Amino acid sequence: MKRAAVFYFANLGADVIRCVNATKNNNEDRYRDSLARAHRTLEQLRNTGRHEAYEEGLLMIRGLELARATPEELASFRSSLDSLMCTFSARFAM
Repeated sequence: MKRAAVFYFANLGADVIRCVNATKNNNEDRYRDSLARAHRTLEQLRNTGRHEAYEEGLLMIRGLELARATPEELASFRSSLDSLMCTFSARFAM
């Protein structure tokens, strides 16, 4: 189950990054589509039984929704998300 959780968490990060990019491009349809995909991925993550990964995923989506308030917050969120995903990838690539 650990490998499945890693897979879904990484995919969730990619889904959220797509949401950020759609927001930056003022593409509300793409944002909604990417957010729906993120919620489906989050559900798959939940099904892995790794509750800590699921909770982190929930926080990621909630952070996205809060960051959409201003371009500055969105840029800061994207930077933090990029750092998280790089750290995550390096840690689990071994």
